Amino acid sequence: MTVVSFIVWKEENWFMRELFRLIKRMGIRRKYIFLLIARAPFDGLRAWMLANLMKAAFLCLETKDSGRLLAVCVTYGLICALLFLYNGTVWSFYAAFSARVEARLQKMMFRKLLSLPFKRVDGCFGAEWITRLNSDIQAVNTLMSGPLNVPHAVVSIVNTMLCSFLMLGSSRLLFVVTWVFILPHLFLNYRIVLKVIPELKEESQKAMAESTSVIKPLVAEAEAILLYDAGDLMMKKCEESSRRLLKANQNRHMRNALSGAILQLFGYGGFFVILTAGYGLILQGMLSLAEVMYCLQVRQSILAAMLMLCNSRNNIKANSVCVKRIQDALEEEGAYEG
Repeated sequence: MTVVSFIVWKEENWFMRELFRLIKRMGIRRKYIFLLIARAPFDGLRAWMLANLMKAAFLCLETKDSGRLLAVCVTYGLICALLFLYNGTVWSFYAAFSARVEARLQKMMFRKLLSLPFKRVDGCFGAEWITRLNSDIQAVNTLMSGPLNVPHAVVSIVNTMLCSFLMLGSSRLLFVVTWVFILPHLFLNYRIVLKVIPELKEESQKAMAESTSVIKPLVAEAEAILLYDAGDLMMKKCEESSRRLLKANQNRHMRNALSGAILQLFGYGGFFVILTAGYGLILQGMLSLAEVMYCLQVRQSILAAMLMLCNSRNNIKANSVCVKRIQDALEEEGAYEG
């Protein structure tokens, strides 16, 4: 499992370095690491709880012990409530942290903007700065605190490792079958289908900035455009930038749809193969029905964790484009200090 996690994260070293450079610049590194560590064990503990609940419930059904079944449901219900209370508390801290990060970035970017010469931010460059002050900062904030980004990536790694050890301790055969279906899914989706998503995200950001720079003269310099009869030319430029934006977004949606189809194919395929293998193990007396259901629940948690990890990886790479843009802006000549 450590090898799989290393392969998944190998390409993201550069992006993570850029992010932590920005975090260090903002002076929030310790707080952020603390929040990541606080959130990390939740999904792993929840997966352990659900798997043991499934196993205990089926053991009670096999022995027809209704009294013990009630006690099991109440006990695990209380554990579940405590886990979600803990999770809600951590995310409440994330919400406050996210608001402070956005305010801090806005302040840094405004001070940087005021330190630049007027000609650097006027004209076509003005749209670029508007994009950085809005969509880029929001993307960075989402990267640090939002769903399916850095927090969930850390959670999914911990969850995957824990669940893999749980299944390995129960049945090596079902463990192998689980990963035989997960690894091809990861390769097809995240090495082929979704590989170009970050490039499409960057192209979309550039097209959005270009559209903003084209629209601005239509409003601010409308009289001059009418005087020189340049309306058709300006509208053509606006149409071209809009088409670029539409094409980039459309390609992203098509690849995400294909990714979903691959997930369904390997997800249900692995489920049926594990059912068949588990039935054979039951007939041989190597596993009980409760243990097979335990492995199915753990397998579901592994699949969900890996899916979360790879989606987070994809979002991290896409949003890291905005981290680089903000870093470039803050490090320009006359950069803001402090």
